[in-house]
Amino acid sequence: KFGEIYDIDKFVNNLVGVVEIARDPTTITAGIPAIVRIPTRPRHDVIDERVEPIFRVTRSVRLVSYFPSLNMKIRGFQKREVDSAFCLGMFGTLDLQPELLTVADQMIEKLRSLTRKSDGHFIAIDLRLNLLQLKGCKVTSGRNRCFSAQEIGNFLRKTGFTSETVIYLTQSKWHKEFDPLKSIFPRTYTK
Repeated sequence: KFGEIYDIDKFVNNLVGVVEIARDPTTITAGIPAIVRIPTRPRHDVIDERVEPIFRVTRSVRLVSYFPSLNMKIRGFQKREVDSAFCLGMFGTLDLQPELLTVADQMIEKLRSLTRKSDGHFIAIDLRLNLLQLKGCKVTSGRNRCFSAQEIGNFLRKTGFTSETVIYLTQSKWHKEFDPLKSIFPRTYTK
């Protein structure tokens, strides 16, 4: 549940007057929410055309965002009127519950202790093996959409990171697919 991970009171208080919040959504709907796929930072017309009609019928939607491949500025996409709400939603409303914050702090401290030689700096990478298996991750039109451990290691090495660099992979256990990265950066760890 949301409240088991995040501080609900802070979330609600920070969004008062910005969006309407239902404290107990189970009173609104007990069904499974409709899933609506939208681009990250959608324009008003996307909300009006794709989200609102479904929400009016079902009273419950789950938004799944994706990053459009086109540069939004090239298309003339300007969202100054919602930038403050976007920023608030991304950075000002979600605080972990104290217990989870303690665990996160312990993880960061452990990583810093492993990186004393580099002033406590490390790189965190979310290398998702499940995504590498998907058809959408194949090279299309000469462009690679997802990168393997080997490709990430090569990129980091070419951009100046040394073999002493500590790399934290967000996975809970080690997979053999990570071995090429560890061969380049021996100080690579998982949770």
